[in-house]
Amino acid sequence: MRASVRRFSALAAFAAWACTGYAGAGGEAARVDGSALMGTWTNAAGARLDLKPEWRMQGEGLHDALAEGTSCPETVAGRWTFFSAPDHAGSSLADGRTTSGDHVALMVDELDTPCALSAMVRRDGQGLNLCLVEDPDSDCSAEELLRPVNAMAE
Repeated sequence: MRASVRRFSALAAFAAWACTGYAGAGGEAARVDGSALMGTWTNAAGARLDLKPEWRMQGEGLHDALAEGTSCPETVAGRWTFFSAPDHAGSSLADGRTTSGDHVALMVDELDTPCALSAMVRRDGQGLNLCLVEDPDSDCSAEELLRPVNAMAE
């Protein structure tokens, strides 16, 4: 009986360790203004997201920044904007009038694509990062996080 309890405890400890390596990567939510996000964001797997002035964006290889891949094409272009603060019902909308926040909508120009991405803005010991998601209930691993190019060179 004691051996099975130890085996169960070891499995539970391993499962808890594995979950902490995946969930919550990237640190705490970071509220920023648009100028803090403008520039090129990449990860080691080759995903690249360019957030440009005039709220334009371009992405390449974004499947390498999402845990379960993506329905988005290999290359995307479109607009980006912050989500509004949640209303009394807890809903927030992609709002072009919102100039700061911790959650960004990435809207693809191609109308016939099912691509619907958002980015959670976070800050950890390495600085700002973006966690791209299609499902708002999902999260990123440390390898999937996008970081500003200038921070990756340091």
